[in-house]
Amino acid sequence: MNVRAPTERSRLSHPRAPQPSTPPADPPQPPADPFRRFDDELAAGRHWYLAALLAAGQWRLASEVRHGRRRTYLVAGQALDLILLLDRLAAARPDAAPRRERNALRFQGRPPLRVPAAAFARALGPARHKAYLNHFYGVDVEEALLHAVELEQAKAHVLDRARGSAYRAVYGYSLADLWAAYLAERGMRPPARVRWDVWKDFTYWRFRLRLRTQVQPRIASDTRKGLALLRRLRNVPSNGSPDPLRPDAPPDPSAAPTAKPAASTKIIDLDLVL
Repeated sequence: MNVRAPTERSRLSHPRAPQPSTPPADPPQPPADPFRRFDDELAAGRHWYLAALLAAGQWRLASEVRHGRRRTYLVAGQALDLILLLDRLAAARPDAAPRRERNALRFQGRPPLRVPAAAFARALGPARHKAYLNHFYGVDVEEALLHAVELEQAKAHVLDRARGSAYRAVYGYSLADLWAAYLAERGMRPPARVRWDVWKDFTYWRFRLRLRTQVQPRIASDTRKGLALLRRLRNVPSNGSPDPLRPDAPPDPSAAPTAKPAASTKIIDLDLVL
């Protein structure tokens, strides 16, 4: 059977479907300046803590050397040390942040204001909020877990504390073995002195090790143990969160003027400023 070639008319009556085209890309935008955002929020009358939270949502620097010291804001590229970052922002404008409030935040993890949960997360944005939770569970809770096991072993072996090894009990390996494996994975030589940022990275590495090598019920049980110790250390009720910057956490009472005690429980709704 002969098939006739399509005529010009038939070609026009059955046009080929147009191919999707890629829209022109927007011109690249310069990265947001968190210090400018901080200044803008302060100029708008925001409390320095609120301004710093909003500015932290635009922070992009993982680490820096400041005054001769390494400051690591993003541990292992995953865990955001938000307290260190907020202090970094406040230090750039010392007149805006009272030293008493900054010290309470730095050394006790006590924010000067009470912030609603949804607004706290929205100020940081999804990525940075998740990174902050990574730091809380991967560094704060991980250290608390180790200390909780040490306390248990001290009670069990009052006369011979050397019999217990918290690291072996938690991870299945000695501290020396864990440290050697960490250095090998990071491609590092044993340092003469361990910097604090390196130790935090090692702590987060151990947290990730537990997640990879232990069953879920054991992980959950150990996490509860670490959280329980943090609650006792931070005087948090059993149904509360020991997260140092937890949304809706009671503020630092020493930051409130004594003439207005009600201000210590005031909730600042970031919904009004975001």
